Amino acid sequence: MASSSKSAQSRREAQREAIRQQRQAELRRQRTVRNVVIAVVTVAALVLLAGAGYLIYRSLQPEGPVATPEGVAEDQGYLTLGAPADSGKPVLEIHLDFMCPYCGTFEEINSADVQTIADNEEATVQIVPRRILDRSSTSGDFSTRAANALVCVYEDDPANTMEFQAAMFADQPTQGTAGLSNEEIWAHAQAAGASESVQSCIDNRTYQGWVRGPVDAYAQEKTTGTPYVEIAGEEFQDWATPGALREAVLAAGGGAAPSDGGGASDAGQG
Repeated sequence: MASSSKSAQSRREAQREAIRQQRQAELRRQRTVRNVVIAVVTVAALVLLAGAGYLIYRSLQPEGPVATPEGVAEDQGYLTLGAPADSGKPVLEIHLDFMCPYCGTFEEINSADVQTIADNEEATVQIVPRRILDRSSTSGDFSTRAANALVCVYEDDPANTMEFQAAMFADQPTQGTAGLSNEEIWAHAQAAGASESVQSCIDNRTYQGWVRGPVDAYAQEKTTGTPYVEIAGEEFQDWATPGALREAVLAAGGGAAPSDGGGASDAGQG
């Protein structure tokens, strides 16, 4: 009986050992599978992140060689109107985004005065077309397309720039919409006097690289918002007061104020 009992115990121990080894083998297999799955998921995540990073990088870079409008240096981030840069007149610098509602307010109050300042060469007017609010259009690029179109109009004939700008703000889209189509933008350019070549410039986004490159680089050193106004290197904040902008330009050396005192205010309110 004792021999039979020992034999049965040996069998049970052998069975337990076999089960233990099977469990250990199964645990090793599960660990291997888990490690493989983790490795695959990690690699996939890294690939996705790398792809997303590349797309973000590409979206921030100019596409191909940067085209600049005639008379504009490669690293210059603004369009110039009015008095020549070497005239000794003050510099009036204006940063605008065609999707920015406050820029629309600026334009409504000051567009006539800015046109007068440019026409009379009372200052060197530097227009900086921004694209900050691309994110506020469902198309994701309205500010860029509008800024590019402004450059197209300027390159075609600088004399049409302010009229086109005024028309674009008069038809300013609401944030959260796609913005004006290229055809609608071209209609405003054509009405402002642009030649037929401007339509292809708008459609081909000829100056998109310049807007996203030199303009961004130049503007971001000064401000992250619009509208932004400088007169003779100093920020000017009283632009919401009709006539105040031109008065400040004249006071900075743009010329003598009209003797009747009404020229600047009348122009601003008109």
